[in-house]
Amino acid sequence: MKPTLIVHGGAGRWKDSLDEAKLRGVRQAAKIGFQTLVNEGALDAVEAAVKVMEDDPVFNAGSGSVLN
Repeated sequence: MKPTLIVHGGAGRWKDSLDEAKLRGVRQAAKIGFQTLVNEGALDAVEAAVKVMEDDPVFNAGSGSVLN
């Protein structure tokens, strides 16, 4: 069975000017997460992918978060 990892940038809409930055962030999270999945396992892969997105201020999580 081939391992699979799915990453998404959240729900809702964002400004068109952020399209490239959001796609770049999701791709980076998927790349790091997949490498971790293959080498270390599923739980570590999820943590690695989430960390990438939390460290990216474009996303509404971690350093880019907004209080609700």
